[in-house]
Amino acid sequence: MHVTIERELLLDRLELVGKISTKHVSLPVLQCVLLETKGNTLTLKATNLEIGIESSVDVKTIEDGTVAVPAGTLTQTVQYMSQKEITLRAEEGVLVVEGSGSETNIKVIPHEEFPTIPKIEAPGQTLNKSLFALGIKTASFAASQSSIKPELGSVYILQKKEHSLTFVSTDSFRLMEKTVPQKGVILEDSILIPQKNAIELARVCDVRDGEPEFRVNENQCALSFPDGVYITSRLTAGSFPDYNQIIPKEYSTHSTLLKNDLAHSFKKTSIFLNKFMQVTLHVTQGSVTVSSNSGDVGTTTESVSAQTEGEDLTVSFNQRYVSEPLSHIAGDSIVMHFAGLGRPLVIQGVNDESLRYLVMPMNK
Repeated sequence: MHVTIERELLLDRLELVGKISTKHVSLPVLQCVLLETKGNTLTLKATNLEIGIESSVDVKTIEDGTVAVPAGTLTQTVQYMSQKEITLRAEEGVLVVEGSGSETNIKVIPHEEFPTIPKIEAPGQTLNKSLFALGIKTASFAASQSSIKPELGSVYILQKKEHSLTFVSTDSFRLMEKTVPQKGVILEDSILIPQKNAIELARVCDVRDGEPEFRVNENQCALSFPDGVYITSRLTAGSFPDYNQIIPKEYSTHSTLLKNDLAHSFKKTSIFLNKFMQVTLHVTQGSVTVSSNSGDVGTTTESVSAQTEGEDLTVSFNQRYVSEPLSHIAGDSIVMHFAGLGRPLVIQGVNDESLRYLVMPMNK
């Protein structure tokens, strides 16, 4: 292989695909980026077996070829070069990276074991990438971090109504649902994308220009961007729980308050959390009082003005579970729907019906 390429273009694509590479004891090639040249096209590929990405760019080719080189080493080398153009040349056992007055030799790894990145041949549908990424980023934090139930460690994507997609994640203690517009997109069957893969899809959406084509088959989903970037993720096998069954049909108390007021109260009570991160909400007609009690540090109480309808009640939660969704809710005000003692709390934006967050109370 022997090509010449603009440094900034090469660095852009290395930083894009290199984040996928991973250390693997039995398959060292996974820490590499695969460089393939055919004609005047250079394709960069990386995979960790869970997710694969490739990007094709135009280059000046002197000789076609294929080489696998550690992604981190090559990326850092190019970062510290100042030349406008860079030459990549494969020689016996090394990749020579040259610029005017600069030469670096990087040891390569045999590329024959580099896995094939699956290609989905199904027809593509154009996505609004910003809204697709928003759906993932809003829902994904609530996914389970345990590998015991892979379906709970995934982002569930379904189509509840036309011209939209709904993203859901749960760890069985809390659940986030976010619906975003997706005009013209038809998702015939719901899919489950592993959380880390979904976050990577969102990252690529955020840094690429142009709207991608979305493709799905039985085992994979993929995004193809106009600039030659292709990313594919395996899908989780299994069934997502019927979460609508756990969402209360009736509530005993509704409390409307300013989102930032509640967030500020959580910052103070976080100083006095116990080992269970327990925070208690005392809901009355004119306020929501937030309190925490640590036997080692002390106690604190913070009252927030609120408009409350229904019964007064006192209920405890894991503070992180109640505070994390606030940054994802649009608008200044939220409404907290309490279903009663020992039953779930549902939080929504006052003027945002696209989001629904459910959290279970603590027993202690």
